[in-house]
Amino acid sequence: MEFIQKKTADPAVEKILESAAEKGILLAWDRFEGQLPECGFCETGLSCRDCLQGPCVSHPFKDSSKMGVCGKDKDVLAAQTLLRLALKGTLTYLDRISDLVHSVQSGQIKPKKKTDADRLIKEFGALLHDGGTGMKKEIPRAIFRRWEDVGIAPEGMRRDLFKASQKLEGGVANAEEILLWSFKVSLLGCAVQTLFGKMKTAILGETVPANIEVNLGVLKKNVPNLLLVGAFSPALKVKLVEDAKKKGVNTVAICSDPLFPSFQLPLVTNYGSQEAPLLTGAVDLVVAGDPFVYPSLMALAADMEVPVVAAEGLKRAKSLDVFAKEVVDKVKKSFDVRRNIARDIPESKELSCFGFSTATVDVKKIIEALKRGQIKGIALLAGSNNVKFTQDLELTTLAQEFLRKDILCLSEGEASVSLGKFGFLNPARKDVDVGKGVSKLLSSLGKNLPSVLDLGSSEAGGVTPFLLELAKVGKKEFKDFPVFAVFAEANRSSEVTEALWTVAMGVPTYFWPALPVTGSSKAMEFLSRFCQDTFGAKLFIPTEKKTEARPKANFILKEMIGETVPRLSGYPWKEKTK
Repeated sequence: MEFIQKKTADPAVEKILESAAEKGILLAWDRFEGQLPECGFCETGLSCRDCLQGPCVSHPFKDSSKMGVCGKDKDVLAAQTLLRLALKGTLTYLDRISDLVHSVQSGQIKPKKKTDADRLIKEFGALLHDGGTGMKKEIPRAIFRRWEDVGIAPEGMRRDLFKASQKLEGGVANAEEILLWSFKVSLLGCAVQTLFGKMKTAILGETVPANIEVNLGVLKKNVPNLLLVGAFSPALKVKLVEDAKKKGVNTVAICSDPLFPSFQLPLVTNYGSQEAPLLTGAVDLVVAGDPFVYPSLMALAADMEVPVVAAEGLKRAKSLDVFAKEVVDKVKKSFDVRRNIARDIPESKELSCFGFSTATVDVKKIIEALKRGQIKGIALLAGSNNVKFTQDLELTTLAQEFLRKDILCLSEGEASVSLGKFGFLNPARKDVDVGKGVSKLLSSLGKNLPSVLDLGSSEAGGVTPFLLELAKVGKKEFKDFPVFAVFAEANRSSEVTEALWTVAMGVPTYFWPALPVTGSSKAMEFLSRFCQDTFGAKLFIPTEKKTEARPKANFILKEMIGETVPRLSGYPWKEKTK
Protein backbone atom coordinates (compact mmCIF):
# COMPACT_ATOMS: atom_id res chain seq x y z
CA MET A 1 0.00 0.00 0.00
CA GLU A 2 1.12 3.58 -0.57
CA PHE A 3 0.08 4.61 2.94
CA ILE A 4 -1.29 3.09 6.12
CA GLN A 5 -4.60 4.25 7.54
CA LYS A 6 -7.31 3.08 9.92
CA LYS A 7 -10.28 1.44 8.25
CA THR A 8 -12.93 3.27 10.25
CA ALA A 9 -13.28 6.05 12.80
CA ASP A 10 -16.41 4.41 14.27
CA PRO A 11 -15.55 2.40 17.44
CA ALA A 12 -18.65 0.21 17.03
CA VAL A 13 -17.64 -0.79 13.51
CA GLU A 14 -14.02 -1.25 14.61
CA LYS A 15 -15.17 -3.85 17.15
CA ILE A 16 -16.95 -5.75 14.36
CA LEU A 17 -13.84 -5.58 12.17
CA GLU A 18 -11.75 -7.18 14.90
CA SER A 19 -14.27 -10.01 15.22
CA ALA A 20 -14.33 -10.51 11.42
CA ALA A 21 -10.53 -10.67 11.29
CA GLU A 22 -10.46 -13.33 14.01
CA LYS A 23 -12.96 -15.42 12.04
CA GLY A 24 -11.18 -14.90 8.71
CA ILE A 25 -14.16 -13.08 7.17
CA LEU A 26 -13.20 -10.69 4.39
CA LEU A 27 -15.00 -7.34 4.26
CA ALA A 28 -14.91 -4.36 1.88
CA TRP A 29 -11.62 -3.03 3.26
CA ASP A 30 -9.92 -6.41 2.82
CA ARG A 31 -11.20 -6.71 -0.73
CA PHE A 32 -9.88 -3.22 -1.46
CA GLU A 33 -6.42 -4.20 -0.26
CA GLY A 34 -6.66 -7.28 -2.46
CA GLN A 35 -7.23 -5.02 -5.48
CA LEU A 36 -4.04 -3.02 -4.93
CA PRO A 37 -2.26 -1.71 -6.86
CA GLU A 38 -5.24 -0.27 -8.67
CA CYS A 39 -5.28 -0.14 -12.45
CA GLY A 40 -3.88 3.26 -13.47
CA PHE A 41 -5.74 3.19 -16.78
CA CYS A 42 -9.14 2.71 -15.10
CA GLU A 43 -8.37 5.16 -12.29
CA THR A 44 -7.52 7.98 -14.69
CA GLY A 45 -10.40 7.26 -17.07
CA LEU A 46 -8.27 5.89 -19.89
CA SER A 47 -9.81 2.47 -20.41
CA CYS A 48 -12.71 1.45 -22.59
CA ARG A 49 -14.69 -1.67 -23.35
CA ASP A 50 -17.70 -0.19 -25.09
CA CYS A 51 -17.31 -2.65 -27.95
CA LEU A 52 -15.94 -6.15 -28.47
CA GLN A 53 -12.79 -5.05 -30.28
CA GLY A 54 -11.25 -4.02 -26.96
CA PRO A 55 -10.66 -3.52 -24.15
CA CYS A 56 -8.51 -0.54 -25.09
CA VAL A 57 -6.35 1.82 -23.04
CA SER A 58 -4.35 4.99 -23.55
CA HIS A 59 -1.28 6.26 -21.69
CA PRO A 60 -1.85 8.95 -19.02
CA PHE A 61 1.77 10.11 -18.70
CA LYS A 62 2.80 10.84 -22.28
CA ASP A 63 2.04 13.73 -24.61
CA SER A 64 1.33 11.27 -27.40
CA SER A 65 -2.06 9.62 -27.14
CA LYS A 66 -2.31 5.89 -27.74
CA MET A 67 -5.51 5.40 -29.74
CA GLY A 68 -8.20 2.82 -29.17
CA VAL A 69 -9.02 0.46 -32.05
CA CYS A 70 -11.87 2.76 -33.18
CA GLY A 71 -9.66 5.87 -32.88
CA LYS A 72 -10.65 7.24 -29.46
CA ASP A 73 -7.81 9.26 -27.95
CA LYS A 74 -7.19 9.71 -24.23
CA ASP A 75 -9.23 12.93 -24.07
CA VAL A 76 -12.32 11.22 -25.48
CA LEU A 77 -11.77 8.18 -23.25
CA ALA A 78 -11.66 10.34 -20.10
CA ALA A 79 -14.69 12.39 -21.16
CA GLN A 80 -16.69 9.25 -21.92
CA THR A 81 -15.81 7.77 -18.53
CA LEU A 82 -17.36 10.80 -16.82
CA LEU A 83 -20.42 10.66 -19.10
CA ARG A 84 -20.90 6.97 -18.30
CA LEU A 85 -21.00 7.76 -14.57
CA ALA A 86 -23.39 10.68 -15.09
CA LEU A 87 -25.76 8.48 -17.11
CA LYS A 88 -25.78 5.76 -14.45
CA GLY A 89 -26.41 8.31 -11.72
CA THR A 90 -29.34 9.94 -13.50
CA LEU A 91 -30.88 6.54 -14.21
CA THR A 92 -30.74 5.86 -10.46
CA TYR A 93 -32.86 8.94 -9.77
CA LEU A 94 -35.24 8.01 -12.58
CA ASP A 95 -35.65 4.49 -11.22
CA ARG A 96 -36.65 5.80 -7.78
CA ILE A 97 -39.29 8.20 -9.05
CA SER A 98 -40.63 5.60 -11.49
CA ASP A 99 -41.25 3.23 -8.56
CA LEU A 100 -43.23 5.92 -6.77
CA VAL A 101 -45.28 6.78 -9.85
CA HIS A 102 -46.00 3.10 -10.53
CA SER A 103 -47.18 2.50 -6.96
CA VAL A 104 -49.88 5.15 -7.49
CA GLN A 105 -50.86 4.29 -11.04
CA SER A 106 -51.17 0.59 -10.18
CA GLY A 107 -53.34 1.34 -7.16
CA GLN A 108 -50.82 -0.09 -4.69
CA ILE A 109 -51.01 3.06 -2.59
CA LYS A 110 -53.49 5.92 -2.30
CA PRO A 111 -51.98 9.43 -2.32
CA LYS A 112 -52.59 11.61 0.70
CA LYS A 113 -53.05 14.58 -1.63
CA LYS A 114 -54.47 13.12 -4.83
CA THR A 115 -54.78 16.39 -6.74
CA ASP A 116 -51.15 17.29 -6.06
CA ALA A 117 -49.98 13.76 -6.82
CA ASP A 118 -51.82 13.68 -10.15
CA ARG A 119 -50.35 17.05 -11.11
CA LEU A 120 -46.80 15.97 -10.22
CA ILE A 121 -47.14 12.65 -12.07
CA LYS A 122 -48.27 14.60 -15.12
CA GLU A 123 -45.27 16.92 -14.65
CA PHE A 124 -43.01 13.86 -14.52
CA GLY A 125 -44.42 12.71 -17.86
CA ALA A 126 -43.70 16.13 -19.38
CA LEU A 127 -40.18 16.06 -17.93
CA LEU A 128 -39.47 12.77 -19.64
CA HIS A 129 -40.99 13.91 -22.92
CA ASP A 130 -39.50 17.35 -23.43
CA GLY A 131 -37.88 18.52 -20.18
CA GLY A 132 -41.08 20.06 -18.83
CA THR A 133 -41.32 23.56 -17.39
CA GLY A 134 -41.00 22.89 -13.64
CA MET A 135 -37.25 23.32 -13.40
CA LYS A 136 -37.23 26.34 -15.69
CA LYS A 137 -39.64 28.09 -13.33
CA GLU A 138 -37.64 27.34 -10.19
CA ILE A 139 -34.06 27.93 -11.30
CA PRO A 140 -32.91 31.60 -11.38
CA ARG A 141 -33.46 32.87 -14.92
CA ALA A 142 -29.83 33.91 -15.49
CA ILE A 143 -28.58 30.41 -14.62
CA PHE A 144 -31.08 28.64 -16.85
CA ARG A 145 -30.28 31.00 -19.71
CA ARG A 146 -26.60 30.08 -19.43
CA TRP A 147 -27.53 26.39 -19.55
CA GLU A 148 -29.54 27.04 -22.69
CA ASP A 149 -26.71 29.04 -24.28
CA VAL A 150 -24.29 26.11 -24.00
CA GLY A 151 -26.94 23.49 -24.79
CA ILE A 152 -27.11 21.66 -21.47
CA ALA A 153 -30.59 22.66 -20.24
CA PRO A 154 -32.81 19.57 -19.66
CA GLU A 155 -34.85 18.60 -22.72
CA GLY A 156 -36.34 15.27 -21.66
CA MET A 157 -35.32 11.63 -21.63
CA ARG A 158 -35.23 11.21 -25.42
CA ARG A 159 -32.79 14.05 -25.85
CA ASP A 160 -30.86 13.95 -22.58
CA LEU A 161 -30.47 10.21 -22.02
CA PHE A 162 -30.92 8.37 -25.30
CA LYS A 163 -28.78 10.76 -27.32
CA ALA A 164 -26.17 11.03 -24.58
CA SER A 165 -25.85 7.25 -24.32
CA GLN A 166 -25.04 7.06 -28.02
CA LYS A 167 -21.97 9.22 -27.46
CA LEU A 168 -20.46 6.08 -25.91
CA GLU A 169 -21.12 4.11 -29.09
CA GLY A 170 -18.90 6.23 -31.31
CA GLY A 171 -19.38 9.34 -33.44
CA VAL A 172 -17.29 12.42 -34.08
CA ALA A 173 -18.00 14.41 -30.87
CA ASN A 174 -14.80 15.72 -29.30
CA ALA A 175 -13.95 15.56 -25.59
CA GLU A 176 -15.43 18.98 -24.81
CA GLU A 177 -18.75 18.12 -26.45
CA ILE A 178 -18.94 14.84 -24.52
CA LEU A 179 -18.23 16.62 -21.23
CA LEU A 180 -21.11 19.00 -21.96
CA TRP A 181 -23.40 15.98 -22.37
CA SER A 182 -22.33 14.88 -18.88
CA PHE A 183 -23.68 18.15 -17.46
CA LYS A 184 -26.86 17.91 -19.53
CA VAL A 185 -27.58 14.39 -18.28
CA SER A 186 -26.88 15.44 -14.68
CA LEU A 187 -29.26 18.40 -14.83
CA LEU A 188 -32.05 16.03 -15.84
CA GLY A 189 -31.15 14.04 -12.72
CA CYS A 190 -31.46 17.21 -10.65
CA ALA A 191 -34.93 17.90 -12.05
CA VAL A 192 -36.00 14.33 -11.29
CA GLN A 193 -34.62 14.39 -7.74
CA THR A 194 -36.37 17.66 -6.93
CA LEU A 195 -39.65 16.34 -8.34
CA PHE A 196 -39.28 13.12 -6.33
CA GLY A 197 -39.18 15.06 -3.06
CA LYS A 198 -42.41 16.87 -3.90
CA MET A 199 -44.06 13.68 -5.09
CA LYS A 200 -43.14 11.77 -1.95
CA THR A 201 -44.83 14.48 0.15
CA ALA A 202 -47.96 14.49 -2.01
CA ILE A 203 -48.26 10.70 -2.00
CA LEU A 204 -47.11 9.69 1.49
CA GLY A 205 -47.68 12.94 3.42
CA GLU A 206 -45.67 15.68 5.13
CA THR A 207 -42.68 14.84 7.30
CA VAL A 208 -41.24 16.95 10.11
CA PRO A 209 -37.82 16.94 11.78
CA ALA A 210 -37.52 13.89 14.00
CA ASN A 211 -35.02 12.39 16.44
CA ILE A 212 -33.78 9.04 15.14
CA GLU A 213 -31.32 6.63 16.72
CA VAL A 214 -28.22 5.82 14.68
CA ASN A 215 -25.60 3.06 14.85
CA LEU A 216 -25.42 -0.66 15.60
CA GLY A 217 -27.05 -0.32 19.00
CA VAL A 218 -30.48 0.07 17.34
CA LEU A 219 -30.57 -3.71 16.76
CA LYS A 220 -32.51 -5.63 19.42
CA LYS A 221 -31.57 -8.91 21.08
CA ASN A 222 -34.91 -10.41 22.00
CA VAL A 223 -37.09 -9.62 18.99
CA PRO A 224 -36.76 -10.30 15.23
CA ASN A 225 -34.73 -7.69 13.32
CA LEU A 226 -35.61 -6.83 9.72
CA LEU A 227 -32.88 -4.93 7.83
CA LEU A 228 -33.76 -2.78 4.81
CA VAL A 229 -30.73 -1.98 2.66
CA GLY A 230 -30.48 0.48 -0.21
CA ALA A 231 -32.94 2.47 -2.26
CA PHE A 232 -36.19 0.86 -3.33
CA SER A 233 -39.87 1.78 -3.52
CA PRO A 234 -40.94 4.03 -0.61
CA ALA A 235 -44.42 2.51 -0.92
CA LEU A 236 -42.95 -0.95 -0.31
CA LYS A 237 -41.03 0.32 2.72
CA VAL A 238 -44.27 1.67 4.17
CA LYS A 239 -45.97 -1.70 3.73
CA LEU A 240 -43.04 -3.60 5.25
CA VAL A 241 -42.70 -1.37 8.30
CA GLU A 242 -46.45 -1.28 8.99
CA ASP A 243 -46.77 -5.08 8.83
CA ALA A 244 -43.57 -5.58 10.85
CA LYS A 245 -44.80 -3.28 13.59
CA LYS A 246 -48.06 -5.22 13.92
CA LYS A 247 -46.13 -8.47 14.38
CA GLY A 248 -43.48 -7.26 16.82
CA VAL A 249 -40.59 -7.05 14.33
CA ASN A 250 -37.93 -4.36 14.73
CA THR A 251 -37.15 -2.69 11.37
CA VAL A 252 -33.86 -0.87 10.81
CA ALA A 253 -32.23 0.49 7.66
CA ILE A 254 -29.00 1.30 5.83
CA CYS A 255 -28.69 3.73 2.89
CA SER A 256 -32.38 4.56 3.11
CA ASP A 257 -34.55 7.59 3.62
CA PRO A 258 -35.44 7.25 7.33
CA LEU A 259 -38.29 9.78 7.40
CA PHE A 260 -41.91 8.88 6.72
CA PRO A 261 -45.04 10.64 8.00
CA SER A 262 -46.19 7.72 10.17
CA PHE A 263 -42.81 6.36 11.33
CA GLN A 264 -39.04 6.81 11.33
CA LEU A 265 -36.49 4.13 10.50
CA PRO A 266 -33.55 3.72 12.91
CA LEU A 267 -30.31 3.72 10.91
CA VAL A 268 -28.09 0.83 11.91
CA THR A 269 -24.95 2.09 10.13
CA ASN A 270 -23.91 3.75 6.88
CA TYR A 271 -22.73 2.70 3.44
CA GLY A 272 -19.12 1.71 4.09
CA SER A 273 -19.92 -0.63 6.98
CA GLN A 274 -23.12 -2.21 5.64
CA GLU A 275 -21.71 -5.70 6.20
CA ALA A 276 -21.22 -5.05 9.93
CA PRO A 277 -24.84 -5.55 11.10
CA LEU A 278 -24.87 -9.11 9.76
CA LEU A 279 -21.77 -9.93 11.82
CA THR A 280 -23.56 -9.05 15.06
CA GLY A 281 -25.73 -12.14 14.57
CA ALA A 282 -28.80 -10.01 15.31
CA VAL A 283 -30.14 -9.51 11.76
CA ASP A 284 -32.83 -12.10 10.92
CA LEU A 285 -33.67 -11.10 7.34
CA VAL A 286 -32.46 -8.58 4.77
CA VAL A 287 -34.58 -6.87 2.12
CA ALA A 288 -32.18 -5.32 -0.38
CA GLY A 289 -32.65 -2.92 -3.25
CA ASP A 290 -29.95 -2.38 -5.87
CA PRO A 291 -28.43 1.12 -5.48
CA PHE A 292 -25.95 1.43 -2.60
CA VAL A 293 -25.98 -2.32 -1.84
CA TYR A 294 -22.85 -4.50 -1.69
CA PRO A 295 -23.33 -7.77 -3.65
CA SER A 296 -21.15 -9.33 -0.90
CA LEU A 297 -24.17 -9.25 1.41
CA MET A 298 -25.52 -12.43 -0.23
CA ALA A 299 -22.52 -14.62 0.63
CA LEU A 300 -22.06 -13.11 4.09
CA ALA A 301 -25.77 -13.55 4.87
CA ALA A 302 -25.56 -17.20 3.81
CA ASP A 303 -22.64 -17.72 6.22
CA MET A 304 -24.70 -16.12 9.00
CA GLU A 305 -27.84 -18.12 8.07
CA VAL A 306 -29.74 -14.94 7.23
CA PRO A 307 -32.29 -14.97 4.37
CA VAL A 308 -31.96 -12.19 1.78
CA VAL A 309 -34.95 -11.03 -0.24
CA ALA A 310 -34.51 -8.88 -3.35
CA ALA A 311 -36.85 -5.88 -3.30
CA GLU A 312 -36.88 -5.90 -7.10
CA GLY A 313 -36.64 -9.62 -7.88
CA LEU A 314 -38.19 -10.86 -11.13
CA LYS A 315 -40.37 -13.35 -9.25
CA ARG A 316 -41.48 -10.95 -6.53
CA ALA A 317 -45.20 -10.89 -5.74
CA LYS A 318 -46.76 -8.01 -7.66
CA SER A 319 -48.97 -6.98 -4.76
CA LEU A 320 -46.97 -4.93 -2.25
CA ASP A 321 -49.30 -6.05 0.55
CA VAL A 322 -48.76 -9.73 -0.27
CA PHE A 323 -45.00 -9.27 -0.63
CA ALA A 324 -44.72 -7.39 2.68
CA LYS A 325 -46.69 -10.09 4.51
CA GLU A 326 -44.49 -12.82 3.04
CA VAL A 327 -41.33 -11.00 4.13
CA VAL A 328 -42.46 -10.36 7.69
CA ASP A 329 -43.55 -13.98 8.11
CA LYS A 330 -40.08 -15.06 6.92
CA VAL A 331 -38.43 -12.73 9.46
CA LYS A 332 -40.33 -14.32 12.33
CA LYS A 333 -39.51 -17.85 11.13
CA SER A 334 -35.85 -16.92 10.69
CA PHE A 335 -35.73 -15.51 14.22
CA ASP A 336 -37.01 -18.83 15.59
CA VAL A 337 -34.55 -20.86 13.51
CA ARG A 338 -31.58 -18.68 14.50
CA ARG A 339 -32.14 -18.72 18.28
CA ASN A 340 -28.92 -20.67 18.79
CA ILE A 341 -26.82 -17.97 17.09
CA ALA A 342 -25.21 -15.48 19.47
CA ARG A 343 -26.38 -11.88 19.12
CA ASP A 344 -23.41 -9.65 19.95
CA ILE A 345 -24.71 -6.10 19.54
CA PRO A 346 -22.46 -3.10 20.30
CA GLU A 347 -24.17 -0.69 22.66
CA SER A 348 -23.21 2.30 20.56
CA LYS A 349 -26.07 4.49 19.33
CA GLU A 350 -26.55 8.22 19.01
CA LEU A 351 -29.71 10.33 18.90
CA SER A 352 -29.79 12.38 15.69
CA CYS A 353 -32.26 14.94 14.38
CA PHE A 354 -33.08 14.43 10.70
CA GLY A 355 -35.35 16.14 8.21
CA PHE A 356 -35.03 19.93 8.34
CA SER A 357 -36.27 21.84 5.31
CA THR A 358 -37.05 25.35 4.11
CA ALA A 359 -40.44 24.91 5.82
CA THR A 360 -38.76 24.47 9.22
CA VAL A 361 -35.61 26.59 8.80
CA ASP A 362 -35.91 30.33 8.13
CA VAL A 363 -33.65 30.95 5.13
CA LYS A 364 -34.07 34.71 5.55
CA LYS A 365 -32.33 34.55 8.95
CA ILE A 366 -29.43 32.64 7.39
CA ILE A 367 -29.04 35.31 4.69
CA GLU A 368 -29.14 38.07 7.30
CA ALA A 369 -26.45 36.25 9.32
CA LEU A 370 -24.28 36.14 6.19
CA LYS A 371 -24.77 39.86 5.56
CA ARG A 372 -23.83 40.76 9.14
CA GLY A 373 -20.76 38.55 9.03
CA GLN A 374 -22.16 36.49 11.89
CA ILE A 375 -21.42 33.39 9.84
CA LYS A 376 -18.72 33.26 7.19
CA GLY A 377 -20.35 30.89 4.74
CA ILE A 378 -22.41 27.74 4.18
CA ALA A 379 -21.02 24.24 3.62
CA LEU A 380 -23.15 21.60 1.90
CA LEU A 381 -21.89 18.18 3.01
CA ALA A 382 -22.76 15.23 0.77
CA GLY A 383 -21.58 11.82 -0.39
CA SER A 384 -21.31 8.41 1.27
CA ASN A 385 -18.18 6.38 2.18
CA ASN A 386 -15.17 5.21 0.23
CA VAL A 387 -12.64 2.60 1.42
CA LYS A 388 -9.86 4.84 0.10
CA PHE A 389 -10.43 6.94 3.22
CA THR A 390 -10.84 6.13 6.90
CA GLN A 391 -14.60 5.70 7.16
CA ASP A 392 -16.31 8.89 8.43
CA LEU A 393 -13.03 10.62 9.35
CA GLU A 394 -12.85 12.99 6.38
CA LEU A 395 -16.40 14.20 6.74
CA THR A 396 -16.43 14.59 10.52
CA THR A 397 -13.08 16.39 10.52
CA LEU A 398 -14.18 18.81 7.80
CA ALA A 399 -17.45 19.52 9.62
CA GLN A 400 -15.54 20.16 12.85
CA GLU A 401 -13.14 22.59 11.17
CA PHE A 402 -15.91 24.42 9.30
CA LEU A 403 -18.07 24.83 12.41
CA ARG A 404 -15.13 26.22 14.39
CA LYS A 405 -14.64 28.85 11.70
CA ASP A 406 -18.33 29.86 11.81
CA ILE A 407 -19.37 28.07 8.63
CA LEU A 408 -22.98 26.86 8.80
CA CYS A 409 -23.00 23.16 7.88
CA LEU A 410 -25.92 21.52 6.08
CA SER A 411 -25.91 17.83 5.19
CA GLU A 412 -27.95 15.22 3.38
CA GLY A 413 -28.27 11.47 2.94
CA GLU A 414 -25.37 9.24 3.92
CA ALA A 415 -23.24 12.23 4.90
CA SER A 416 -25.83 12.96 7.59
CA VAL A 417 -25.61 9.40 8.89
CA SER A 418 -21.82 9.67 9.19
CA LEU A 419 -22.19 12.93 11.11
CA GLY A 420 -25.05 11.55 13.17
CA LYS A 421 -22.93 8.67 14.46
CA PHE A 422 -20.51 11.20 15.97
CA GLY A 423 -23.06 13.50 17.60
CA PHE A 424 -23.12 16.34 15.05
CA LEU A 425 -26.90 15.85 14.63
CA ASN A 426 -27.63 15.51 18.34
CA PRO A 427 -29.31 18.69 19.68
CA ALA A 428 -27.90 17.99 23.15
CA ARG A 429 -24.35 18.42 21.80
CA LYS A 430 -24.92 21.59 19.76
CA ASP A 431 -22.20 23.75 21.26
CA VAL A 432 -19.38 21.22 20.87
CA ASP A 433 -16.86 22.59 18.33
CA VAL A 434 -19.26 25.31 17.15
CA GLY A 435 -18.19 28.91 16.64
CA LYS A 436 -20.09 31.68 18.40
CA GLY A 437 -21.63 32.98 15.19
CA VAL A 438 -23.06 29.62 14.09
CA SER A 439 -24.21 28.86 17.64
CA LYS A 440 -26.09 32.17 17.82
CA LEU A 441 -27.68 31.59 14.41
CA LEU A 442 -28.80 28.08 15.32
CA SER A 443 -30.39 29.38 18.52
CA SER A 444 -32.31 31.98 16.51
CA LEU A 445 -33.55 29.34 14.04
CA GLY A 446 -35.28 27.25 16.67
CA LYS A 447 -35.06 25.36 19.93
CA ASN A 448 -32.78 22.34 20.30
CA LEU A 449 -31.17 22.47 16.88
CA PRO A 450 -28.03 20.34 16.37
CA SER A 451 -24.63 21.58 15.18
CA VAL A 452 -25.29 20.35 11.63
CA LEU A 453 -28.70 20.56 9.97
CA ASP A 454 -29.75 17.51 7.96
CA LEU A 455 -31.84 18.46 4.93
CA GLY A 456 -33.16 14.98 4.32
CA SER A 457 -32.33 12.05 2.11
CA SER A 458 -30.60 12.87 -1.16
CA GLU A 459 -33.19 10.68 -2.90
CA ALA A 460 -35.96 12.94 -1.60
CA GLY A 461 -34.50 16.31 -2.54
CA GLY A 462 -31.65 16.86 -0.12
CA VAL A 463 -29.98 20.27 -0.33
CA THR A 464 -31.39 21.28 -3.73
CA PRO A 465 -34.66 22.82 -2.39
CA PHE A 466 -32.58 24.80 0.11
CA LEU A 467 -30.43 26.24 -2.68
CA LEU A 468 -33.51 27.22 -4.67
CA GLU A 469 -35.00 28.97 -1.64
CA LEU A 470 -31.68 30.69 -0.91
CA ALA A 471 -31.62 32.21 -4.39
CA LYS A 472 -35.31 33.14 -4.24
CA VAL A 473 -35.18 34.87 -0.84
CA GLY A 474 -31.74 36.39 -1.38
CA LYS A 475 -32.67 37.57 -4.88
CA LYS A 476 -29.32 36.65 -6.37
CA GLU A 477 -27.58 33.69 -7.91
CA PHE A 478 -25.95 30.85 -5.98
CA LYS A 479 -22.49 31.91 -7.12
CA ASP A 480 -22.96 35.24 -5.33
CA PHE A 481 -23.32 33.55 -1.93
CA PRO A 482 -20.37 32.19 0.10
CA VAL A 483 -21.69 28.65 -0.26
CA PHE A 484 -19.76 25.55 -1.31
CA ALA A 485 -20.37 21.79 -1.57
CA VAL A 486 -18.05 19.04 -0.37
CA PHE A 487 -18.20 15.38 -1.32
CA ALA A 488 -15.57 14.18 1.15
CA GLU A 489 -15.80 10.40 0.73
CA ALA A 490 -17.73 10.04 -2.52
CA ASN A 491 -18.42 6.69 -4.08
CA ARG A 492 -21.48 6.07 -6.25
CA SER A 493 -22.40 7.33 -9.71
CA SER A 494 -25.42 9.22 -8.33
CA GLU A 495 -22.97 11.32 -6.28
CA VAL A 496 -21.01 12.18 -9.43
CA THR A 497 -24.28 13.25 -11.05
CA GLU A 498 -25.16 15.44 -8.06
CA ALA A 499 -21.71 17.03 -7.99
CA LEU A 500 -22.01 17.98 -11.66
CA TRP A 501 -25.44 19.57 -11.27
CA THR A 502 -24.32 21.36 -8.09
CA VAL A 503 -21.44 23.11 -9.83
CA ALA A 504 -23.73 23.82 -12.81
CA MET A 505 -25.94 25.76 -10.40
CA GLY A 506 -22.99 27.97 -9.51
CA VAL A 507 -21.88 26.31 -6.28
CA PRO A 508 -18.11 25.62 -5.94
CA THR A 509 -17.81 21.87 -5.54
CA TYR A 510 -14.98 19.84 -4.00
CA PHE A 511 -14.96 16.14 -4.82
CA TRP A 512 -12.86 13.36 -3.31
CA PRO A 513 -11.52 10.98 -4.56
CA ALA A 514 -10.55 12.25 -8.01
CA LEU A 515 -13.09 11.86 -10.78
CA PRO A 516 -11.77 9.46 -13.46
CA VAL A 517 -10.73 12.19 -15.90
CA THR A 518 -7.24 12.90 -14.56
CA GLY A 519 -5.56 11.03 -17.42
CA SER A 520 -6.54 13.83 -19.80
CA SER A 521 -5.08 17.28 -19.14
CA LYS A 522 -7.43 18.66 -21.80
CA ALA A 523 -10.50 17.29 -19.97
CA MET A 524 -9.25 18.63 -16.64
CA GLU A 525 -8.49 22.07 -18.04
CA PHE A 526 -11.83 22.26 -19.85
CA LEU A 527 -13.78 21.32 -16.73
CA SER A 528 -11.95 23.96 -14.71
CA ARG A 529 -12.20 26.72 -17.30
CA PHE A 530 -15.72 25.89 -18.48
CA CYS A 531 -17.20 25.68 -14.97
CA GLN A 532 -15.60 28.93 -13.88
CA ASP A 533 -16.47 30.84 -17.05
CA THR A 534 -19.99 29.47 -17.52
CA PHE A 535 -21.26 28.79 -14.01
CA GLY A 536 -19.06 31.15 -12.00
CA ALA A 537 -18.06 28.21 -9.81
CA LYS A 538 -15.18 25.80 -9.55
CA LEU A 539 -15.21 22.02 -9.84
CA PHE A 540 -12.22 20.91 -7.78
CA ILE A 541 -10.80 17.56 -8.88
CA PRO A 542 -7.77 16.52 -6.81
CA THR A 543 -4.78 14.78 -8.34
CA GLU A 544 -3.00 13.88 -5.08
CA LYS A 545 -3.52 10.42 -3.64
CA LYS A 546 -3.61 11.30 0.03
CA THR A 547 -4.15 14.56 1.90
CA GLU A 548 -5.28 14.89 5.49
CA ALA A 549 -8.72 16.37 6.14
CA ARG A 550 -7.60 19.50 8.02
CA PRO A 551 -5.40 20.81 5.18
CA LYS A 552 -8.38 20.19 2.88
CA ALA A 553 -10.60 22.30 5.13
CA ASN A 554 -8.06 25.13 5.27
CA PHE A 555 -7.65 25.02 1.50
CA ILE A 556 -11.42 25.30 0.95
CA LEU A 557 -11.85 28.12 3.46
CA LYS A 558 -9.03 30.16 1.93
CA GLU A 559 -10.51 29.73 -1.54
CA MET A 560 -13.92 30.79 -0.26
CA ILE A 561 -12.61 34.17 0.91
CA GLY A 562 -10.71 34.70 -2.33
CA GLU A 563 -7.16 34.01 -1.21
CA THR A 564 -4.78 32.72 -3.86
CA VAL A 565 -3.65 29.35 -2.62
CA PRO A 566 -1.49 26.67 -4.22
CA ARG A 567 -3.07 23.38 -5.13
CA LEU A 568 -2.89 20.81 -2.37
CA SER A 569 -0.55 18.68 -4.47
CA GLY A 570 1.65 21.64 -5.40
CA TYR A 571 1.55 21.13 -9.14
CA PRO A 572 -0.88 21.88 -11.97
CA TRP A 573 -2.56 19.26 -14.15
CA LYS A 574 -0.22 19.62 -17.13
CA GLU A 575 2.81 18.73 -15.03
CA LYS A 576 0.93 15.86 -13.40
CA THR A 577 -0.13 14.23 -16.64
CA LYS A 578 3.19 14.45 -18.49
